[in-house]
Amino acid sequence: MTIATINLGTAPSGVGGDAARNAFEKVNANFSQTENAASRTVGTVNDNQVLDKAGLQILIKDPRRQEVEALSGGRNTVIYDAQGNPNVMVVIPRFNVEDLGLTALNLGSGTHPAFITNGVPRGEILIGKYLASTAANGSAVIGGVQPRTSVNYDVAKELCTRKGANWHMMSVHEWAAIALWSLANGTVPRGNTSYGRSHEKKWETARRSDNGAPGDVSGTGRTDTGKGPATWNHDHTNFGVCDLVGNVWEWLDQFKLDDGQIITTLDNNPAVAEANWHKHAAYFDSPTDNQTGSGSAGAPILSNAVTKRNGPMNDDSNDYPYLTALHFAAITKAVGYAPNELLRKLLIESATTSTVRGYIAARNYGDRFPFRGGLWYDGANAGLGALNLNTPRSGEGIHFGFRPAFFV
Repeated sequence: MTIATINLGTAPSGVGGDAARNAFEKVNANFSQTENAASRTVGTVNDNQVLDKAGLQILIKDPRRQEVEALSGGRNTVIYDAQGNPNVMVVIPRFNVEDLGLTALNLGSGTHPAFITNGVPRGEILIGKYLASTAANGSAVIGGVQPRTSVNYDVAKELCTRKGANWHMMSVHEWAAIALWSLANGTVPRGNTSYGRSHEKKWETARRSDNGAPGDVSGTGRTDTGKGPATWNHDHTNFGVCDLVGNVWEWLDQFKLDDGQIITTLDNNPAVAEANWHKHAAYFDSPTDNQTGSGSAGAPILSNAVTKRNGPMNDDSNDYPYLTALHFAAITKAVGYAPNELLRKLLIESATTSTVRGYIAARNYGDRFPFRGGLWYDGANAGLGALNLNTPRSGEGIHFGFRPAFFV
């Protein structure tokens, strides 16, 4: 249907023009016919909308997004989700692993898997600049607020996918890509690892949730999103990804430990059902068969099989002894273990200890889902390499947060 034009008649009297009722009928028709430009939504919260009229395109740009992009030189942007909540995102461009110059890590070559979905490369990915926080009917990614915590793996994942098409919870691939880039660029971030301050540079602080003094071990030392210095960001600038180290553990997707076996997606594809994730010939074995009490059973061993287990198979609900080591990259590899290039790219395995820091903890019984980064009191145990595989999908508490990501 073409747009109905009201006949105004002859000026100035309007003689010969449409009667009032006929004019309003045309107005109603223009706005009820979806093929008419007059009925189209313009400038909605879902970003820029285009109005076509006589071949002319009018771009209505969201002012918040425009300001963020201008200030950051396009390195940050704002995406509004299906609930209308704002999400400040960091643009991470695609890179080749061999271009990082990290030859000792033996990462192979080609595009990092964070930028590949079902075999198809992407030019960039968008990562939440901040940890997710509570917002109307879901979550938002904004600075200067407390991160949303006390959510289990499934809730965190649903809060991300609820945002709409192309939204997902940050994957193990995306975390590893950012960590490797930071390592290559000499900008490995510090963070809130000592009750509102960095344990390395104690003058680096941010406001605590309880307004306590930096370093005071009483109370909750969790800090507001993005309130730390630029050295707490992945690129040591104000436009980087904030708070990856310390503060709260972050749930990651597309990776789990099933009775000690490492299972991941082969590239960054959140659409792959969990049942179809790839089962690697890689396991976390234990140095002992201790299945009583709690506490550490020793350091995990990368192996092609589990020979010693610290709890009953398929047991997610009970916490028997766990495996732990001060550096994820320092664990030993069993004789006969076949090194796995993809796991090196995901910072699960390492060819050398000269990499990002962070301790590892794991239980090789039941389904265990990953956190990375560490807590506000973990000190030197926190880091981009810190990996916690102790917790079932149902785990939740003030120590666990999450971060949304978006495909352009």
